[in-house]
Amino acid sequence: MKQAENKRAELLRTISRERLEALVLERTEIDEGFALWLDARFAASVADEASTPLDPVPYRRRAEALFSSTGSGRHRHSWGERAAGIDQAAIEQLIDEAEPFLAAGRGANALTILMPVASGLAAYWPENADWDETLHEFFPRLDQLIAQAALMDGVSQEARDDLAGELADWQGELAKFGADDAFATAIAACMQGWDEPGLQATLAGLGQSWPPGGSSDPLDDDLTRVRLAALEAMGRGEHFLNLSRAAGFHCDHVVKLAQTGRVDEAVALAHVRLTTHGDVLRLAEAVAAVGQLETAIDLAAWGLSRDGRGEGEENWRHRTGRALLARWLREKAHEAGNRDMMLRAAHIAFEESLAREDFRVAEKLAGPADWPKLREMLLAALMAAPYANERIEILLDEDLVADAVACINLQETRFLSSRDPTLGRLAERALADHPDWVIVLACRMADPILSEGRSNRYEAAALWLGIAARAHKVCGRSGQWLAHLDALIEQHRRKHKLRPLLEGLRRTAK
Repeated sequence: MKQAENKRAELLRTISRERLEALVLERTEIDEGFALWLDARFAASVADEASTPLDPVPYRRRAEALFSSTGSGRHRHSWGERAAGIDQAAIEQLIDEAEPFLAAGRGANALTILMPVASGLAAYWPENADWDETLHEFFPRLDQLIAQAALMDGVSQEARDDLAGELADWQGELAKFGADDAFATAIAACMQGWDEPGLQATLAGLGQSWPPGGSSDPLDDDLTRVRLAALEAMGRGEHFLNLSRAAGFHCDHVVKLAQTGRVDEAVALAHVRLTTHGDVLRLAEAVAAVGQLETAIDLAAWGLSRDGRGEGEENWRHRTGRALLARWLREKAHEAGNRDMMLRAAHIAFEESLAREDFRVAEKLAGPADWPKLREMLLAALMAAPYANERIEILLDEDLVADAVACINLQETRFLSSRDPTLGRLAERALADHPDWVIVLACRMADPILSEGRSNRYEAAALWLGIAARAHKVCGRSGQWLAHLDALIEQHRRKHKLRPLLEGLRRTAK
């Protein structure tokens, strides 16, 4: 893909401006979507270069085209009758185009993009709510981004009031179709703005807690998040620090401290306030980004030593967060030449993930000198784990076929999939030394397919029976296999798609 892009770029540099203009105009005449996209890009470029308000017309037209192109879902009574779904990737791309304006603190321009999308979604939803599988996921993102944009400089309170009324009307209709709080945060942001009692004192550093009562509900937390995002975009760093401290948004607070050069203060507070591995990782990344890699490495090492309270020892988020932190530390310690820390982090990353990729990275980083010892520790962790999705692959990679065989309970083959390529790989590798085990496994993978008449899986069953044939041959029991095969052919003689496959297996036994 990258090579094709480079080639295309080279060709564009060789073409004349006049020819390029002609090609672009030709495309706009036959591709309405491209034409609408191009108009919007032109509008964004003008707004960027001149720091002027964004022309709303191209974005309104794009949103209207996206939500009108798929037609109505009304009067359809089954999934099979459903028309082609809306182009969700195109909607996401359009929403993404608001992000640069948000990052620059230009909320009014961001709203020019976001509100037509929200309007289109609000109108589209009632007729399509029953059919939706993923479209509802746009509501929380739009809610958050509209709220953030509405709080930025350049958006007047009068404009916020108008937005609140429009959003409330949409939400009233959407609530009838399951989207009860689609724009709750945005409505609250528009109605309360920056004038909520006590907020200005808190921003000035005079408030001890936010909200003033000391307790908050999910909507309060969401509103605080978008206020922090708006403050960040507008460059109001001290206000961000004061609000995040008062609201107890400890991770956001220490990350901002690090970004403003107050690394020692951030690290000291992290040791008191941060409770999850994910939060420690965020701060470590921020500390490294300001040029203090050694401090970031020490912080990450401290984070790995913590139990991740608040995440739960068996909680998947805990395990994922610790693995991500360990991977980050593994790479940064390697970058810094801290070999002992790198090996320790590689060990922890694998213990948490039990992933083949982490095993292979550990081998690469450890090198010939340290790998044997580390390998034994990783394999011990792998075998001790009650569940490891890639256990068999790793054992086969390490030529530990007997250990892999021991991991398969032949009494519980109903939990195994005949489609699993790793299981087939294990059977092939186990032929020489564990043929009897292979015979049992292969027959139990094939038998359900044959007995249940799953004709679309007959070739898979034949592959498993071929493995069973080779295992019989290793045992010197080809005659027994041929007798079994004859019985299968007789049993399934009326299955015209299966019988030739079974008869072809006679050659395997010879």
